[in-house]
Amino acid sequence: RALHTMSAPGLRKRYGAPPKSPRSPRSSSRGRSRPPASPKTPERKGDHVFADLPPPPPTSPMTPRAKAEQFLRTRADTLKRLPTHKRFWFTVGTLLGLILPSFLIAPKVLYVTGVTETDVMDDFITKSLVPFIDEFVPKNPLLQDFGGPGKMLAEEGAKAKHPVFLVPGFITTGLELWEGEPCAKKYFRQRMWGSTTMVQNMLQDRECWGRHLSLDPKSGLDPEGVRLRAASGFESADFIIGNYWVWARIIENLAAVGYDGSNMSMFSYDWRLSPKKLEERDRYFSKLKVEVEVAVDSGSGEKAMLISHSMGSNHMVYFLQWVTQPTSKGGGGGGKDWVDRYIAGHVNIAGPLLGTTKGLTSIFSGEMRDTAEMSPFEPMLQNFFGREKRRQMFSTWGSIWTLMAKGGDAIWGNEGLVTFTDGADKVPAHNPHPDLADFGTAEKRTTQEFIDLLVKWGGGHGEDYHKLIGVSFPPEPPPSPGSDWHNPLDHPLPRAPDFTHYCLYGFGVDTEISYYYKKNPNNETHSNPYIIDTSVKGESIRYGVRYSDGDATVPLVSLGYMCRSGWKDDTEVGKRLNPSKSRVVTREYKDGGGLGSDLSDPFRMGPQSADHVDIMGNVAMIEDVVRIATGFQGGVTESVVVSEIDKIIAKIDAAEVLKL
Repeated sequence: RALHTMSAPGLRKRYGAPPKSPRSPRSSSRGRSRPPASPKTPERKGDHVFADLPPPPPTSPMTPRAKAEQFLRTRADTLKRLPTHKRFWFTVGTLLGLILPSFLIAPKVLYVTGVTETDVMDDFITKSLVPFIDEFVPKNPLLQDFGGPGKMLAEEGAKAKHPVFLVPGFITTGLELWEGEPCAKKYFRQRMWGSTTMVQNMLQDRECWGRHLSLDPKSGLDPEGVRLRAASGFESADFIIGNYWVWARIIENLAAVGYDGSNMSMFSYDWRLSPKKLEERDRYFSKLKVEVEVAVDSGSGEKAMLISHSMGSNHMVYFLQWVTQPTSKGGGGGGKDWVDRYIAGHVNIAGPLLGTTKGLTSIFSGEMRDTAEMSPFEPMLQNFFGREKRRQMFSTWGSIWTLMAKGGDAIWGNEGLVTFTDGADKVPAHNPHPDLADFGTAEKRTTQEFIDLLVKWGGGHGEDYHKLIGVSFPPEPPPSPGSDWHNPLDHPLPRAPDFTHYCLYGFGVDTEISYYYKKNPNNETHSNPYIIDTSVKGESIRYGVRYSDGDATVPLVSLGYMCRSGWKDDTEVGKRLNPSKSRVVTREYKDGGGLGSDLSDPFRMGPQSADHVDIMGNVAMIEDVVRIATGFQGGVTESVVVSEIDKIIAKIDAAEVLKL
């Protein structure tokens, strides 16, 4: 099966590079000959700008672009052969080696000289690393000359059409300090999250930084005397921490077809808050509703397009419910037909619509794949910002509660989300919560059992915490109106027959799906008696974490279930959850990235990556986004599904899902 990506054959068709001529095998240093390359799978014909073009004359010389693309693929293939953990530590080690000395030595000097807002990493890259690359590394003509899908489509006639609203995901919006404790006064209106100021603050006083990022478990909002607020504008989420781009490439490609600040907005938010608290404190959804109405009513009359990434997609699912509900029930009062009148569609990029398993474990023990893979440095990590401090912080963030796995065992199976490796004895009696103490008395616990425990325990904040932040989970009835709007399995889509829901996501990357736990030997100093057993290894298991398919953050079932079944009007579940038969389009992108595959951006996974964040630079995905926003040549109307998602869905009992 061909990959839904910008492939080498497509580039050669477009730019006149001939097929590779066969080469004789080279002998390696060990005296062995490499086998000849296997034939490539023929490229799938599709609706991308590189498809269906005539092949070049066989005598055409290979263009610089084709040579660069060939070189990058060789680099990527070499690095992808490395085990995942080696690639991970190569990246971490390089970054730490470049950045950490500067922050250990320089932060006080920077502050005294008045340059705390200066981006040290950006300065290092632009003044030292880039000149080095320019001198010793060949330029990458593939990206230098290509200009991106936006430029290519603009040359073919694509123009801005729908007003666009961009909604960032989890942790990818900068948070600025407007009020704080004495230890943070010097950072007034600077970013406590999302810049090198944040890194300096962490290194200088991690306790101060942690208190400001945590929320008050008695209110679900900032602690008294602390005010962190989301940065605004495109710069709030185009880059995060120096040159680490998130939305920058999508913004640039949309600008190429005529989008700017007059017809495109970045709707950033405080990603720590639950949707209920976000509306209660910041009037976030009310402002979005008004902005959409103004853009549509006072503009060209074209309906708006919501484009969201990651958790932003979950918030848009909430918004579509909230805006149609009456104000007497906590909604926006737009009426049942508001979505059909004002929204053309929702582009959901890598949205964890059915949550993640890491959302459960981060509240449970402050751990996930990212921390488990750092187990060789566990003592250092514990001393700097240990799992108990992480758990205490994460459990206050109402947003993570909305990212907990949804659908229980009906969606996630009953094989066991957690397996205990050290027997079924109770933990020491001094543990403060009996349900927590009993949790490890079974060899395995399912997803639903895990959810039930966290709801009762409240992450250490009591059984009413989820009610305080306005979140509920079946089989519990909603304790207040709107507490289940975050769950797409609980409510049908609004009545909007002209509305289109797009699911764009990557796959083919190892993604955490379940865990191995053991009792914490230091339980007397922690409120949670369990930790991930990082000694467990095996097939698809590393450092106590079992992996399945996904985008490295969100499992495939969460990425694809709603668009391939839950909202498809020809399925049993879809008939209930999509009664007005709104169109649903799924576009998948198989991972073709590799560390170092893009020499102009050596620490990212390249323009064919399916990684949860790096997919924001995937050229095929960007092209789809531009086509959807502009409606060029009819927009994007056909699904492209090449993963195992339909086979996964076939194993899910629709009758059990309908009971939720």
